[in-house]
Amino acid sequence: MSRGAAARLLGFRLGATPAALPLEAVREVLEAPWIVPIPGSHPHVAGVALNRGVALPVYDLTRFVPLWEARVAPVRAAGRLQAPHLIVCGFEEVLLGVLGDGVDLVKDPSPVEAPEELGAVRLEYVRGLVLSGDEVVALLDPAKLFPSLGVPAEGSPSAREDAGEEDPAGR
Repeated sequence: MSRGAAARLLGFRLGATPAALPLEAVREVLEAPWIVPIPGSHPHVAGVALNRGVALPVYDLTRFVPLWEARVAPVRAAGRLQAPHLIVCGFEEVLLGVLGDGVDLVKDPSPVEAPEELGAVRLEYVRGLVLSGDEVVALLDPAKLFPSLGVPAEGSPSAREDAGEEDPAGR
């Protein structure tokens, strides 16, 4: 990672685990709105939230089992069921939300050589590691992570930002 790209990371916590996303994948950060659960969905699908009048799928990465090495995913602070922030991301033409704790820009990160294993987060979802202060932060790779969550691929008309309602008759 070059020094110029260093300031372009949004850091957040997944429970107690430090993580980051490239800033170009982030559209905005909001206080977590009311999230409506979707019955029968995967455990990592927190539900749907309205963002500027548009339904936005919301994912809780602490409940996305394939992301974690250990069987037990990180937990939130005592008494907290949901992260306080919604990170609205764009992936190809799709908008989605990711819940995050302690959101902030990663200041002056320096690249760190990747160990054989990171501990909590599986390296297959990590683009790189950076040192922020005295903490090693996993830079998540949206191109690998978001499709694994079930985010629709580019070209799916119902998933595009500009998509209107589809014609059920196929006309």
